[in-house]
Amino acid sequence: MSDLLEKDMLRATLPLALLCAAFVALRTVFADPAAEAYISGDKNELSEALEGLGVDAAGNPKGMDAYIQSTIQAAMKKAEKERAMEEDDDYIPQPDPPAGMNTFTESSLDEDDDEEETDYFKLRKIKEFYPRKGDVVRLTNKNFDDEIFDSNYDFGIVVFYAKFCKMCKHHAPSIRAAGRRYKEDPRVLVAAVNQENNIDLSARFDLEPAQETVYYFKKGAQTDGDLKEYNGEISFAALLQFIGSEGAEMMEQEKYVPTLYKDSGPSKHVRQDLNVSNFNETVFNPKKHVMLQFYAGWSEFCQIDAKNFTVLAARMRRDHPDEVTIAAIDVDKQVDLADRFDISQLPAYWFASKDVTEDTQLLKYTGNHQGAITMEELYPFILSGGKTIPDGMKDEKPIHPPPWHITQAKMQKEKAEAKEKDEKEKVKQEAEAKKRKEARVVKKKEMAEKKAAKEKAKSEL
Repeated sequence: MSDLLEKDMLRATLPLALLCAAFVALRTVFADPAAEAYISGDKNELSEALEGLGVDAAGNPKGMDAYIQSTIQAAMKKAEKERAMEEDDDYIPQPDPPAGMNTFTESSLDEDDDEEETDYFKLRKIKEFYPRKGDVVRLTNKNFDDEIFDSNYDFGIVVFYAKFCKMCKHHAPSIRAAGRRYKEDPRVLVAAVNQENNIDLSARFDLEPAQETVYYFKKGAQTDGDLKEYNGEISFAALLQFIGSEGAEMMEQEKYVPTLYKDSGPSKHVRQDLNVSNFNETVFNPKKHVMLQFYAGWSEFCQIDAKNFTVLAARMRRDHPDEVTIAAIDVDKQVDLADRFDISQLPAYWFASKDVTEDTQLLKYTGNHQGAITMEELYPFILSGGKTIPDGMKDEKPIHPPPWHITQAKMQKEKAEAKEKDEKEKVKQEAEAKKRKEARVVKKKEMAEKKAAKEKAKSEL
């Protein structure tokens, strides 16, 4: 009996012993000498490098903790110092260098490529956001018009999505929840269109497949123009409020717009109070040159130029406070001024020398920013009253604002053309809707006749 027990124990422990022996052999073959030396306390390149950072070799577990704590404290001190400098009105930061090909590295280019690259072979494996038998009605090229224009819904929302769209995936749970809430309500439709499988619908509404678009409609909708784009917040609560009020109450989507010029620190020297009332007396001041920037906080290019424009204002305030004014005008807040100078691209720079007395004499600065305003160009340009032209502007004809009556006539013409285009588009949509409806009627009639013939043939058997 004891012999059998010993044999059983041997059978049980033998695999474990073999496994341990193999592990020891592998560890011996593939051991990291540097790691072994660090653990044992022997000197080598790794241990010396760690000691140089303030981390002790083996035997002192507090070494790494001390290094981490000292690193955190150094970072906090640096951040506090930078914060104090920013709050100092006399502090002038260093300008950013112009952005060019030398600014980009291979790693940054690789990151951009990775973001844009899409593995279309994996799209089939991505789980559908809106299953066919789920809470949200799936619309296709075949049933879209039937569900939207031939139904009796009082209100409905339709989301156009794509499986590779990250925002679509992010919003899908909220839209599915809204669909579940109104699934049994015959008055409300919550539907979705997969743009990848319904390209005709995507093209019909002139949509970008990679961008999520949500439309809503009310009872009586007959044309594509009756579907209005929903620009509110996409959350379960927001959708319930919007659908429950039949489109009357839209929860606004909060968008973060950075403040490019604060009221403290160096950006305090950028004048930000210009409006229609004080514009003329400020810009047509015979004692000062004035550099104007038209900007918007949401513009990426304005964000890039903001720091250097702040540096420019701080330096001018230090070196030439009585000769130069640097001002920034937010086009979202000063719409009349933006229209007055026909601002269509951001940022836009206009310069008024001391001898300027009207809008048509302002000079547009079109120097090569390369992602940032260059101090070497702007300083001599401003101080010379616009006579020292940067290299990037020497081959161009000077650009001045047209008289206001010309700008106003242009705006009125564009408005009239837009209205005429909308009216033509409406007529076109009505004609296309009528044609599609007639086709649906014919198709339904044919299907009914086929069904009746089939039933008749069945009854005669």
